[in-house]
Amino acid sequence: MKRLIFSLLLLILLLSACGTSQNTSSFQLYFLTPSQVAHGPAIASQPYTETESPGVEELVHALLEGPKSDDLVSPFPKGVSLLSWELEDGLLTLNLSEQYGGLTAISLTLADYCFVLTLSQLDGVEAVQIQSAGHTYDTRSHQILSPDEVYWDVQEVFTSDS
Repeated sequence: MKRLIFSLLLLILLLSACGTSQNTSSFQLYFLTPSQVAHGPAIASQPYTETESPGVEELVHALLEGPKSDDLVSPFPKGVSLLSWELEDGLLTLNLSEQYGGLTAISLTLADYCFVLTLSQLDGVEAVQIQSAGHTYDTRSHQILSPDEVYWDVQEVFTSDS
């Protein structure tokens, strides 16, 4: 009887491990939650489903296309494009088109961190610096952004605005 139960459990385990061959990329794309949500996180994610091993350009393009879910909102102005990027010593520098320069205050912070959370999933990316048409923002308290600080910076902005 024990042998039969063990065999059935083993069979169930093996069958549950077999699934359809869908893309199982573990990358997430980060977007904003709708402003109607009074409580909860400001940023949430959806799975990246295009290719199994995306690079910087693929992830940025997917972000700029916007979310596929109605539960998420793009923080990026229309027309923003990636002009160039460079990865050196763990620092990914993005040079975005001038439309990104129209963001300010909390809109800029949230858009920045959607990039940071998404792109820091790539091997070798420890921090992100974002430029608009080759220029950095004077209004930022610091230019190099890491995923470790996202929660604290966003939380500080929401607390100080209250």
